[in-house]
This record gives sequence, structure tokens and C-alpha cells, in this order.
Amino acid sequence: MTNYEKLFQEQMKNPEFMKCYEEARVERLLNEMLDNLKQKISDNEPKKNLLESIESAQNQIKTVFHMQ
Repeated sequence: MTNYEKLFQEQMKNPEFMKCYEEARVERLLNEMLDNLKQKISDNEPKKNLLESIESAQNQIKTVFHMQ
């Protein structure tokens, strides 16, 4: 285990750090999904592809929030 990994594991024991880390991770994930959807809309993707992307995003969101 690297020094970074050890430090990270130690920091994850701090509830405030863990909360901030998880919030930042979820925010990044949501932003990536929305950016992907915006790009598909911009590229005039078929409605079917857009709906599939939305459903995939919903499933990922459910997974993230069930883990917390």
C-alpha cells in the first residue's frame, strides 16, 4: 500500500472527511452523466438512445445512494 493509500484510509476514518469525499464523488458522477446526456442531445441522438441514457443514469444514482 502506498503512502497515499495509507493516508486516504486514515482520513476515511474521519466522518466529516468521509461525508465531504462522498458528496464530491456523487457530484462528479452526476455532472458526468448530465454532460454525457447534453452531448447526446447536442449530437441529435435518437430519442431511444436518450431514454436509455436517462435510465442508465437513474440506475447508477440508485446504486450510489443505496451504498451510502
